[in-house]
Amino acid sequence: MPLFVVVSILAFIGGCAPTTSVQKTPNASELALFSDADLRYQSDPLLNDIDQMSDQQKISNAEILSASGQIKTSNKILSTINTQNLSNRHFIDFTLIAAENYSALFHVKLAAKQLNQPRFKALFGRQGTELKQKILNLQADVAFANGNYYQVLKALITLSRLAKRKSHIRDIHDRIWSMTSRMPYRQLEQTNIKGFVLSGWLDLAANSRRYLAHPDEQNSIYSQWRREWKGHPASKVSPSFFGSSTFWSSNPDQIALLLPLQDDYYTPSQTLIQGFMSAYYDTMNLASKKSLSLPEVRLYDTSTRPIMDVYNQAVDDGMDMVIGPLRQSEVENLMSTGDLPLPTLTLNRLDNNQLTDIENLFQFGLSTVDELTQIADRAWGKGHKHILMIAPENSWGKRSSEFFTQYWASKGGNLTENVLYPLTVNDFTKLLKKPLHIDLSEQRGLAIKRFINSRVNYTARRRQDIDLVVMLGYPLKARQIKPALDFLYASKVPVIGTSHIYNGVEQVGLDRDLSGVEFSSMPWALSGQLPVDLKPDTQLHTAYKQLFALGHDSFLIARNLHSIEKSQSLPIFGSTGLLSLKDGAITREQKWAKFERGKAIEIH
Repeated sequence: MPLFVVVSILAFIGGCAPTTSVQKTPNASELALFSDADLRYQSDPLLNDIDQMSDQQKISNAEILSASGQIKTSNKILSTINTQNLSNRHFIDFTLIAAENYSALFHVKLAAKQLNQPRFKALFGRQGTELKQKILNLQADVAFANGNYYQVLKALITLSRLAKRKSHIRDIHDRIWSMTSRMPYRQLEQTNIKGFVLSGWLDLAANSRRYLAHPDEQNSIYSQWRREWKGHPASKVSPSFFGSSTFWSSNPDQIALLLPLQDDYYTPSQTLIQGFMSAYYDTMNLASKKSLSLPEVRLYDTSTRPIMDVYNQAVDDGMDMVIGPLRQSEVENLMSTGDLPLPTLTLNRLDNNQLTDIENLFQFGLSTVDELTQIADRAWGKGHKHILMIAPENSWGKRSSEFFTQYWASKGGNLTENVLYPLTVNDFTKLLKKPLHIDLSEQRGLAIKRFINSRVNYTARRRQDIDLVVMLGYPLKARQIKPALDFLYASKVPVIGTSHIYNGVEQVGLDRDLSGVEFSSMPWALSGQLPVDLKPDTQLHTAYKQLFALGHDSFLIARNLHSIEKSQSLPIFGSTGLLSLKDGAITREQKWAKFERGKAIEIH
């Protein structure tokens, strides 16, 4: 699921008696929200004679247009209404349509502003149950789109109090639990949260997260929590997560790690093993407190033997699960054999849609496809259409550029320029002059000087048809690309990057040049996301740190494979992202961050 959510809500308008509208010029904030200079009243029959319509008629027409997808036209009608003259019921209707329209246009902060108006909040308690439920659902969706988890939970908690049937309450509790499963651990551990119900939910979620690698311990955690939180709504109606039988003893007793342990793959494999064992030992520390068992882990070297020979040896040795192989060619060979006898989690993922229904095969890896998909969806949601892409001139950069070009075009976007840079380049101003059309601008300046034979002060200008830069590269190159863009008059063009531009180590002096750049981030790189922060060697290259995180999550998935198969709606909060299973592959939904004054901070 992408971190930037498109909120879609059915418009609601109740039948009310018409009111008299006093014509008055809308205030500046209303005009800023609704104005569309290119729109003409005659573009739709519903806009004819708008000056003669009552406010009720305008609101009804705005609802019809909004429901049919004509959001801008709906906004044009709303812009003619002075909300100060509306009755309370019409004000409620107006606000709901306005918030829904903002959500449809991805202006979720403006949608939240509408719902947080003092008058609207004051009127909430006077509404009937059905309307309250609609408002709360909208508030929850808008708060989620804005990344305000606490507001989502508060809205859902209030919504659960309005539910009468146990099945409806459980549905809402499932939504609450789904939300807590996406929250950073530090937010679950907050001690200054007010309210018995909210505090109880956070405490349950924090305890459950700590034992994420012990899925068969979850029901025990819930039972203990119920004893401590008597009277809590969740102790009376449990989320389905705890009431199911998914926590059967699916944890493998013996795990085979299939990795190339020699030559060029020695260091990557060792780094991945270290990440795997870090998760193993963290789980062991918890297990010792409750006498919980952990699997035996056995290493198999795939450096010189055919992958199927090594795999079959693991089967003959009585292994319960296989993690690996790492090399892409080995994954392809494994897939060509058909169904497998053991649950098998690969450590590389094929990006060319080779997702199959092979029994017991689950692809997992650091695919950039997941990140680029989320970047494109986020960019499209913010209204960007014309993109300059900058990527390294190697196999990773070329594959990424090709995928992004196709995916962006499928959304209706335009990749204005695709710049592939050599890894040896150090001066990006020379490389980016041409795609930004600075060279053409400079030529025009010289021509003007020659033509008028005079000393003319001429400032070059970049092209104006680029509204976003997508940047691929590791920190060293990213710190060179952003200043070059600034120097070439593109400092106001937003820049978004992949997780590769941040290595998890705060370096304010070096990263100050990246200020303003947004990027897709693996949770491990942002403090407070996990119960125990990952601690890869700080001297490791970013790519190896991400391999460390991959190893960590491979253990986590191995311990939760049955649950992740059965629960399509609940992701596993891993160090590489929120992990879900789709079409035989583990997909990663990452967090969002931004550099501000050299520091990486989480955003939504």
